[in-house]
Amino acid sequence: MDKYKDWTKEQLLSHIEKLETSQHGQESTTSSTTNTNNDNKKKSRKQQRPFDMTKYRQRRIALKVAYLGWRYAGFAAQGDEVNIPTVEGQLFSALEHCKLIVDRESCDYSRCGRTDRGVSGLGQVIILNVRSKRLATTITMNGDDDDDLPVDEELTYVDTLNHTLPDDIRMLAWAPVAPQLNARFDCQSRTYRYLFRKDQLDLTLMQQAAHQFIGSHDFRNFCKLDPSKNITNYHRHVLRCTIQPTVSPHLESITDDKEMVYLELQGTAFLWHQVRCMMSVLFLVGQQLEPPTIIKDLLDISQYASRPDYPMASDLPLILYDCEFAAISQWYYATPATHRTAAHWDQLSYAQHVRALTCDLFAAGTGLEQQQEQINPSSMEINNKKKVVVLGGGFSTLMANYKRLADRPRCDTDAMKKEKYSAKKRKRDQLDQADHQT
Repeated sequence: MDKYKDWTKEQLLSHIEKLETSQHGQESTTSSTTNTNNDNKKKSRKQQRPFDMTKYRQRRIALKVAYLGWRYAGFAAQGDEVNIPTVEGQLFSALEHCKLIVDRESCDYSRCGRTDRGVSGLGQVIILNVRSKRLATTITMNGDDDDDLPVDEELTYVDTLNHTLPDDIRMLAWAPVAPQLNARFDCQSRTYRYLFRKDQLDLTLMQQAAHQFIGSHDFRNFCKLDPSKNITNYHRHVLRCTIQPTVSPHLESITDDKEMVYLELQGTAFLWHQVRCMMSVLFLVGQQLEPPTIIKDLLDISQYASRPDYPMASDLPLILYDCEFAAISQWYYATPATHRTAAHWDQLSYAQHVRALTCDLFAAGTGLEQQQEQINPSSMEINNKKKVVVLGGGFSTLMANYKRLADRPRCDTDAMKKEKYSAKKRKRDQLDQADHQT
């Protein structure tokens, strides 16, 4: 304060005026900044307004979906995506994120195939109502307000969804369909492929056995019975069942015993785990553990009233390859999107091939050849007596003494399973009723 003692009155007043001017300027700047922030918040609030789906028309379409099912608990959503992730759960998440639907309940959704845990799909088809690019108020030149947009003017459904979906799921194509079309009930046939390595399997015997599946048969001995579904008809119609070589650019240099082949199976509909049970028995035929006629015998319910106790083949190599619809005349594949999708799968294939070659190198580097001369034959005797039974997908089981299917214990019949299920349900209902009374 000493520096102001010698100031005149005029100097003091002038200094106070400068201080007041400076303070006012700071307040103006602060006020301006505050107003700007408030304006930004208002704009942000405007941008966050809910998307109004009612401004747009709805369009019924079919979508062709490809997915690797290895990390999912099946295709169909089960209500708990955190603990039980499914392909369908990912699809609905993407559809809602892209504002193509409001939710599952309002889009009249149906699926073609309900693939199980670990099973992949290349030709899975879903049908639902989605948002169109056309506004709800649009009227055409002839006064008709019901016309859909031409396909090339519509939203890019495939590309839009693929930008949101995880790496192991991709949309392949879409098609406009009639309002009443249902993916499950209007599908004419479904085609599965099951990949496996030739190894020492007798493919000729397997083909002879596979041919016996063709036609309409009772497949209760080639499926897993589910008494909760109360199924009464186990007849299914198989249109084609053949074994074919697999063609892949990554498989050209493999040896004959590691040649990859696949079973192609086309039918109108399938039972729970039917394909995996069919493959399990075909593997037994290919190993010459069962004759090809075992297929005909198991299809004869008078001879086998219930399924012999045998394990299912692995889910890893099973693919829902195609779903055929007479009502879908043309699928639309957008060229840029198709190129991107093909490059995406090729990149994943390359990465998986590197992993496979790495495992091959590890197998070759175990030093097994050098150890063969040092191994005492007596130490191998126990293992040599065990029979390796192929289950597909690189999986197998050891059996000390192979027992023919005819000599194995039988699973419960359909009637027995349903009776046990009903008895358990009655007991559970009684306990629930007792709890409510107390």
